[in-house]
Amino acid sequence: MSAARKREILVDLREGFFRLCALAFAGLFVYRGIYHLILDPTRLNVALVATSEILTFTWLLLSRRPQVRDWNPLTVIVSVIASFGVGFITLEPGVAIIPVYVAAPLQALALGFVIWGKISLGRSFAILPGNRGVMTNGAYRLVRHPIYAGYLVGHVLYLLSAFSLYNLAVYAMITFFQVHRILREEALLAATPEYRTYMKRVHYRLFYGIV
Repeated sequence: MSAARKREILVDLREGFFRLCALAFAGLFVYRGIYHLILDPTRLNVALVATSEILTFTWLLLSRRPQVRDWNPLTVIVSVIASFGVGFITLEPGVAIIPVYVAAPLQALALGFVIWGKISLGRSFAILPGNRGVMTNGAYRLVRHPIYAGYLVGHVLYLLSAFSLYNLAVYAMITFFQVHRILREEALLAATPEYRTYMKRVHYRLFYGIV
């Protein structure tokens, strides 16, 4: 067996192990969400958070391997926490700063934006920063990171409908790492002239007209 073939097999094994670990962690969180919904079916905010995680690991399973991926250990840790750190939040009711019947419809809209972003991305969805080609259609015509924007809004709405200091700390950590992830992803993609041109055309990272 050639050295090139051995490297290819090792890359495939590493990719498969990473996806398996990510899916197992997300699956445990979904199980928790379903458990809480069985106890109280009116908690639509929990249903939407669980649905978001189901979509995340579904797209992860369907995604294709990137041309270039950032396997830096720090990047791996940051990306996994940013993606699956929500699994550490408590699903207890907490304090409703805004009522669930207000938060849930807005969460649904945020989730819809995430879904639009993932449909626009197709099989190029990833947890780690990687180059699967430059996406410029659909939601990516508005902002450069529509999926992250939708997640951020959904996280804020869930926090406000089930507030606790613990959840605040977890979401603060997730948001901090998500920003780091965005910057690493853009640094990787900006190595291509196509993405540099795209950045000049689409100025905003997360929210159109704001940032």
